[in-house]
Amino acid sequence: MEVRTPLIAEMNRAINKQQFDRDNPVIAVFKGLHEYVTGFESSLDDDHEVGARLVTFGQSIQIHVQNIGYKAPFLITFTGVDSTGSQLQLVQHVSQLSFLLVAVPKLQEKPFRVGFIWDK
Repeated sequence: MEVRTPLIAEMNRAINKQQFDRDNPVIAVFKGLHEYVTGFESSLDDDHEVGARLVTFGQSIQIHVQNIGYKAPFLITFTGVDSTGSQLQLVQHVSQLSFLLVAVPKLQEKPFRVGFIWDK
């Protein structure tokens, strides 16, 4: 019978999570999005925030991005609002991802900065 201490059990969980992160394509895509969005966001002035223009079926929607998250193994989620203030959530498979970053005028006094929801 194998006896495991809490420390060994925690180490095993950490090793399994590291292996999962390496083997899961959504983690790499999410980390790349994080780098691109934070880089883009750092170039914005105080009158703009990160927006995205989504083009599907001949229609274009512009959103003010509030959060980006993921659901393993293949889904990326984007939440935000459109120019009318309507709440939006886009759920997209990593193989279909196309995300055009645009600077959009802020909707409130203080510009919103994107939150990243890790390890959903």
